[in-house]
Amino acid sequence: MGWRPHRRRAALGDERGAVVVIVVLAMIALVGMTSLVVDLGGVFFRRTALQHAADASALAAANACGTGQGTTGSNAAIAYYTGTNSEGAVLEAGFPTYSPMCDSPFGEVTVEVVQEQPVFFAGIFGSDGDMTVRARATAIWGGAGAKEKVAPLMLSKDRLTDCDIPPEDPDAPVTPQPCTFYWDNSSSNPSIPDPVLTNAEWGTLDLNMWDVEYTDADTSCDNSTPPDFSEWMFRGFDGELPISAPTTYVCRGQGNFGAAFDKLIDDAIALELPLYFPVNDPQTQIDRDWNPCTPGMDCSVDKYNIIGFARLIITDLWRGKKDPELNPCAIRLGITLTANSRCVEATWTEYTNDGLNPTEGENFGLVPVRLVE
Repeated sequence: MGWRPHRRRAALGDERGAVVVIVVLAMIALVGMTSLVVDLGGVFFRRTALQHAADASALAAANACGTGQGTTGSNAAIAYYTGTNSEGAVLEAGFPTYSPMCDSPFGEVTVEVVQEQPVFFAGIFGSDGDMTVRARATAIWGGAGAKEKVAPLMLSKDRLTDCDIPPEDPDAPVTPQPCTFYWDNSSSNPSIPDPVLTNAEWGTLDLNMWDVEYTDADTSCDNSTPPDFSEWMFRGFDGELPISAPTTYVCRGQGNFGAAFDKLIDDAIALELPLYFPVNDPQTQIDRDWNPCTPGMDCSVDKYNIIGFARLIITDLWRGKKDPELNPCAIRLGITLTANSRCVEATWTEYTNDGLNPTEGENFGLVPVRLVE
């Protein structure tokens, strides 16, 4: 019977060893939870501070761009607000990014900031003692007020396009569809099947000379290209652009535009910007003496007769002899491209013959900015 106490003592020793193992495991779990609470809590706090820095920097940069301070002013604002909101934070390499650019009247800026956050307990588990924390923000800028963004380029009714502009029923919704528009400012291009598809049939307009009448005191069109193209396209035209029956005469601008206007179109493409294009009836357009100047006549168009607006999103611009085997206008018309050839691809989304009439206010020189992500 003497063996029974001996077995009890051995069993008791085994239980003590099990308790030690449990305590060790509990300590490891406790240290791990401490690391989670302390280190990740610090990382979360740093991430919040960095997001504030990124948000403030992006908004300040957008404001600088929108108020004409350029990239120099924008970058200075980013540096200031990054350091102010999170001491030790720096701008990530490759940022900020601008679309299309800071000098544009409408666009977006993206900022990403980074900072090293020390971790104290995570070193037990193999960490090198620091964790990189980052945050990103994007802000946009543009004109304030109720303005319609208008491309001061005339679309000639039933011409220069493979879309039915204007539609048979102007009040019917438009199913979004791709369109192509072609023009060539060369005085003559023997390969063009219809020689009137030149600058008189695709021209710029002066929105400041809208709905002029023969009895107006100042009806003289200087046919110059206004300097407000960028403003009208990217911030909008804040005046009324009514359509009057039977005619709404608008002064023609200069038809011979090149790289400068190409750049505006490229900016609109980058922003996927919906624009209203005035639609002209070429059969009722007139010359400087208020005489008819229809396609094919030996005359120079002075005033277009605008009958509505087509809303388009430009998707591509083909310049000169760029990739003629892919140029949709060259393919459709079977023409030989020249250095002055232009082909626009766009998505047509809307048509109205009621004119444009902003009703929600005016632009009082403000440039609103907002975060988008």
